[in-house]
Amino acid sequence: MKKRFPIVFFKRSNVIFDFGVTILSNVLVGGLIGYYLDKWTFNNKVLLVVFLFIGIVSGMYNGMRMLFKEAKKEDEDDKSKGN
Repeated sequence: MKKRFPIVFFKRSNVIFDFGVTILSNVLVGGLIGYYLDKWTFNNKVLLVVFLFIGIVSGMYNGMRMLFKEAKKEDEDDKSKGN
């Protein structure tokens, strides 16, 4: 008999995957914008570092905001079930 994973496992795994994708995509976009702006203007890697930092901060902010929203939704679901 095969052991099946409950749906909750996949739901929580999806939240972790979304968190990682959110952070990586923001860092990638910030890095690409910084790279091409730096290549187009000064060519001294200052804009790359600045936009990479902005991408990291933006990714962490959006990722944490998403995690807090999911945690709040889980709490509301638990309260509505009476647990």
